[in-house]
Amino acid sequence: MTGATHQHTAAGAAGDRVMTAPVPVLVITGPVGVGKSTIAAEAAWLLRQADVPHALVDLDRIEQCWPVPADDPWNERVSHRNLACMWANFRQAGADRLIFARVLETRSLLRRVTRAVPGAQITVVRLRASLAVLHERIRSREASDPEWFLGAATHTAQVFEQAQVEDHLVDNENRPAAVVAEEVLHRVGWLPSSAGGPFDGLRAGP
Repeated sequence: MTGATHQHTAAGAAGDRVMTAPVPVLVITGPVGVGKSTIAAEAAWLLRQADVPHALVDLDRIEQCWPVPADDPWNERVSHRNLACMWANFRQAGADRLIFARVLETRSLLRRVTRAVPGAQITVVRLRASLAVLHERIRSREASDPEWFLGAATHTAQVFEQAQVEDHLVDNENRPAAVVAEEVLHRVGWLPSSAGGPFDGLRAGP
């Protein structure tokens, strides 16, 4: 074996180890209107301030494609193929963990995540808020045509209370987003205990 060939083989083996190393994955879920995207973005901001390598993906942003297959109305297949491509790029760029926001009505859907993210070690955090708060938020953000979203919020809120897909449950009723995000990260052990203090009060809007 030549030196060049040996170096190439060693580099390939090292790359394989990186791709299959354990990858902590935080799935932030909950009913429509509970604030998944907002809390995921705040959590990513806190990790940036703590210099923790990570990537953030919102399923709603990567499944938008038309037409959709008759047997896959929520585009699960294409969204997770997209996730696989994105994670490979994020991993190569230095991310070692993933925040993933989505409506997760059953844990069986996590099989797609484990295929898209080799080595995924998944923790599910469910956000909870009352139905009245969910409807208030939806009417505010979907002012022109809220009816579908109101129905979806009512349905998914009921499903989540019965399914209990979460490893951790976090209140997101009337709390600042930064405070909720910090609790989420502490629950999963991603935010060093010493990192919380400097962020208290930052980005803690209504």
